[in-house]
Amino acid sequence: MNLDNIKHFFGSLNAHDLPAGGAGLVGIVLLVLVFRTGKFANRLLLFLIAIGLFAAAWWWHQHK
Repeated sequence: MNLDNIKHFFGSLNAHDLPAGGAGLVGIVLLVLVFRTGKFANRLLLFLIAIGLFAAAWWWHQHK
């Protein structure tokens, strides 16, 4: 594994990437909750919110 690539990736992050990373992490947590909830309505709601957060994170990252 080339650690220089990892160092370059984390070295190039700035404060503008924080909202996209936060939305992505919350989306992952919501996807975990989707698999732990029992009711279909709750699963659907959490899944749709997670997809919306992922879409917002992608949009934020692409429109720097």
